[in-house]
Amino acid sequence: MYKSCKIAPFKNVVVVMSNTRETDTFEADLASGVAAFDSKNFSMAYQLLAPLAARGNAESLWRIGMMQMNGLGMIENRPLGFENFIKAAKQGHNFAHHMIAVAYMTGEGVEKDINKAIEWFEKAAEFGMPGSMYALGMLYEDGKQVVQDLEKSQFWYNQATKVSAPNT
Repeated sequence: MYKSCKIAPFKNVVVVMSNTRETDTFEADLASGVAAFDSKNFSMAYQLLAPLAARGNAESLWRIGMMQMNGLGMIENRPLGFENFIKAAKQGHNFAHHMIAVAYMTGEGVEKDINKAIEWFEKAAEFGMPGSMYALGMLYEDGKQVVQDLEKSQFWYNQATKVSAPNT
């Protein structure tokens, strides 16, 4: 994460001094980019998050992907948004997993594939994403895109309720 580290000898002890300025700037840009995104200032969000996404930051990749998929502050580019979701998911970003599933379910940015959608909803469910669990419940209850399975449907609805219910 640090581009430059200086090693300074100090009476038979080596002290590693790191430049935290770069880390501080990275964190400030990420926080400002997230704030701009959340306040729907997508032009500013892109300016702040794009360099971080280019460096592989998962949160930035996911947010840039959302902007690309939906044309927020830019021309819509669903395939590129999908690629950024994949990059973020490889780093364990939970919302990226969910959005990949949605893309496969709807065919936005990628060829529609309900089996891959289910696979990705299940991966997102492993992160405790109630929306993904609920989507699985609906898919199995509806029975239009997959074989109806009311037991699986109820299982996923129950899972969603467990993670959504406040701890008492």
